[in-house]
Amino acid sequence: MRTLILITVLFSLSNSTYAKEKIKKQKQSKHLNYEECVTKFGVDDTSIAIINVYFDKRHNAGTGQMSFLPITLALTAITPPIGIGLSMVSSPMFVKGLIVRNRYSHKNMIKALNNYHNEKMISDNVRRKVTNYMLDEQEDKQLDQQEDYITTLRSAE
Repeated sequence: MRTLILITVLFSLSNSTYAKEKIKKQKQSKHLNYEECVTKFGVDDTSIAIINVYFDKRHNAGTGQMSFLPITLALTAITPPIGIGLSMVSSPMFVKGLIVRNRYSHKNMIKALNNYHNEKMISDNVRRKVTNYMLDEQEDKQLDQQEDYITTLRSAE
């Protein structure tokens, strides 16, 4: 019995080590961080906006939705009745976070950027989000200019 457990543990450790090496190789060739994506694919404002939308959705929205389940599971260990109820509420949010992270994955971002560069086409969903992002960015610039103007008027007084 002990030998069976020992063999199972050694087998799972060797598989996990092989899987980690394979993941490292894929990660080096496949995934780029934000700065690398902007330098490689950001040829104009729309491309940079697409990159910003995908990174923002993937890292902020998806991860934020997924972060509640581990907290509620930890709470389940402390107070089971409350933790189980909160876990039932946060489980659908975790699933939605997984869907968001999958929808805004690196692979899909590269596809959207290639479609935009080659055919000048963006899907309706991404176009809407990019348009909103660019309008928000333009409003932020206008607000900054207004604040600068106000500070120069106050300093002149």
